[in-house]
Amino acid sequence: MKNSDLAHNLREYFFGKQEFTTTEITDALQEHFPDVSSSTIAWRLNQLKKEKLLYQIGRGLYTFDFKPEFSAKFSLKSKRIYNRVKGIYPGEIVMWDTALLNEIAGDDIIKYWVFLALNKDDLDSLFGEMLSFSKKVYLQPDKETTARYLIPQDEAIILTALISETPTDRSGDYSSPSIEAILVNAWFEHEQFLQPIGLNIHKLYEQAFAKYNVNKSKLLRYASRRDKRKKINELLKTIE
Repeated sequence: MKNSDLAHNLREYFFGKQEFTTTEITDALQEHFPDVSSSTIAWRLNQLKKEKLLYQIGRGLYTFDFKPEFSAKFSLKSKRIYNRVKGIYPGEIVMWDTALLNEIAGDDIIKYWVFLALNKDDLDSLFGEMLSFSKKVYLQPDKETTARYLIPQDEAIILTALISETPTDRSGDYSSPSIEAILVNAWFEHEQFLQPIGLNIHKLYEQAFAKYNVNKSKLLRYASRRDKRKKINELLKTIE
């Protein structure tokens, strides 16, 4: 049987399911090929992936629907901020901004805020050097500082501590969180920073999974690093 025909049959077998596990797809293949070995079943599964008839979206999770990878596209303004900071700080910087949230969710958040994550031990010294910047800079602001001083700012730079094992991507010379990390960060910062300026966290997650290839396993691993796995998993269940 051709792999294209097999994929068609499997689509019918899993009709109505957006994703399925390794066990489920293996059981389905064994029903189609009851007399073959487990190694042949594994080979068939790999062939389906290789021919892009099946896509892996997490550890042991698959789908038939192709979705592109998310790639952060920073504005010239964000790039200038990143480059200026790199000129005074040689360490790792991971950047994301509210424009990326607009791109993912299809929203129109008018605030232009840039989040820069770096080694927590370097935050104080870098903050001191950045006080001369034309844009307001905030160092891990608490709720009161956010409400009184940050929210009124149309443009701002927010320095935060880089969480260990944050999944990142490269966009040219710029390092950004992967879409999985952006989603977790957005959830984590939602109540204090993002909800007050118009971000709908449910819509952000819904649109991210509808438009892009989001690795659910990677997302939940990072959520665990931030002690939010249970709550974020509950949110994921509402959009499935």
